[in-house]
Amino acid sequence: MREEMHFSQAQLAFELGISQGTLHNIESGHSRKIDFLLVDKICQFFDKDFKYFLDEKTVNNINENHGQTVFLNNLQENYLEEFKNLVLRNKENEEIIKELKNKLNF
Repeated sequence: MREEMHFSQAQLAFELGISQGTLHNIESGHSRKIDFLLVDKICQFFDKDFKYFLDEKTVNNINENHGQTVFLNNLQENYLEEFKNLVLRNKENEEIIKELKNKLNF
C-alpha cells in the first residue's frame, strides 16, 4: 500500500511516528510484535479496518514458518470491538490530558 501511494519508507515512518528501521522490519516480516496503537495509526493512515490486516494466508504462513500458536485466525468479533473501544478510550484520555495541560498552562 505504501508503494502504491508513492511513499518512501522514510516518509511513511515519519507519518506514523516510528523509525525507518522499525517500518522496514514490519514490512519485511522481521517484527514479531507490533504495538496496537501503531496498528491503529496504520489503519487510519491507509483508511483500512483492522480486519483488513488479518489475512488468513498470512496467519497460516506465520504458523508454518515460526511454529507459533497464532490466534488471529480465531479472533472473535468481541475482541475486535474491545480493541476498538480501547483505542477510542485512549484517544479520549489524550484529549482530557491535553485540556488539563492547557488549563494548568503546561
